[in-house]
Amino acid sequence: MVLIKHIKSSGIAEVVIALAVIAMCFTVASLVFIRTSSAPMKFQDVRKQTEIQSSILMKMYQEDRDIEIDETEMGKETDMLSDSLEVLTFTGSDNRILWQQQWFKK
Repeated sequence: MVLIKHIKSSGIAEVVIALAVIAMCFTVASLVFIRTSSAPMKFQDVRKQTEIQSSILMKMYQEDRDIEIDETEMGKETDMLSDSLEVLTFTGSDNRILWQQQWFKK
């Protein structure tokens, strides 16, 4: 049996529920967008890390200590836990650390 009489409050409740669902969808979508656009690791950083790792690996096989990679700065310092290791730190143009590598001292 179909209701002949339309209840006024049910129309208002449907609108409020629909608006709440729409607002939640926009909230979730905006959070996902913000998280993906401000991710700490950018694609260019991942690409640069791969270049650094492959260069380090090639230099390790050649036993060469001079590593130069475009658009990065390399810093050398002694490891705090071991005197026989030195830490190579590669930073990008925005002074974020892209890669750290421990290396035996000569």
